[in-house]
Amino acid sequence: MPTTTKQDTFKTINPTTGKEIASHAYMTDDQVEESIQQSHKAFLKWKMKSVEERGEIIKAIGKELQNYKKELAELMTDEMGKLLKQSNQEVDLCTAICEYSAEHAPKFLKNEERDLSNGGKGIITYSPMGIIYGIQPWNYPSYQVLRYTIVNLMAGNSILLKHASNVTGTAKLLKTIFDTAGLPAHLFNVLVIEHDQSNAIIEHDLVRGVTLTGSPVAGEKIGEKAGAQLKKTVLELGSNDAYLVLDDADIDVAVEKSVMGRIYNNGETCIAAKRFIATEKVYDEFKEKFVKAMDALKVGNPKNEDTELGPMAREDLREKIH
Repeated sequence: MPTTTKQDTFKTINPTTGKEIASHAYMTDDQVEESIQQSHKAFLKWKMKSVEERGEIIKAIGKELQNYKKELAELMTDEMGKLLKQSNQEVDLCTAICEYSAEHAPKFLKNEERDLSNGGKGIITYSPMGIIYGIQPWNYPSYQVLRYTIVNLMAGNSILLKHASNVTGTAKLLKTIFDTAGLPAHLFNVLVIEHDQSNAIIEHDLVRGVTLTGSPVAGEKIGEKAGAQLKKTVLELGSNDAYLVLDDADIDVAVEKSVMGRIYNNGETCIAAKRFIATEKVYDEFKEKFVKAMDALKVGNPKNEDTELGPMAREDLREKIH
């Protein structure tokens, strides 16, 4: 669990071993302001690049992710406890996002001609906005970042990232990967900051959009703050997803899919199966087989090939669940 010290630092802890991974220092307000100014200057140059030019660098990022795959996957598993094989899958997904975005952005971002009601013609054009500030969670340490970063870079924007503190190492490694791939300096800046600093960033004149993936409570707060500043906002929030098991279900298949829906990514997924609703006809059979399958899961070191469920990401989360 990350802990703050008097030196304004915090530690990341491996949830599998309980041992410290690294110590990180929070940025000063002056450093945050410098990052914002750097990001804006980088944006002013980047927005003048063609979509095709941006795409070449985005494709290079996808390739560089594969060069760093082993290091990145192991770090994600060390920082938040997901199965190593699923960390490897996550890196592949991130590369796919880069490739897809680079290939399809020219079509998505091209001007659109529309007929107007008065018989004239109108043109819809997609222009870069500026700095996009992302507040991201720890459950998919790379995917959550790449998901909003890559499309915004393709659109000509620059990126500020506030990642969850327990995956700070992943955030910093992603920046290294981006830099190594040739992304111009300061188009992707990682901010190691506290909540008060984050609120000030939302209010900053140069920050043009805000995106959050997190809890509904966090979404309410960020949405309110960004709305008060008339900032473009995208919120992706948690839910209470239900699996329905109906009369004609193949119960063995239903159990298999329900267990996977519950435990994938250690169950720490926004759309994980959190409720199971079975009709009266199949309830007893489904319940018996589902409980038996969950009980048989092999819990252990997420780096072991036969492990099916790793540790929860942080000790405080475990205590809250209990």
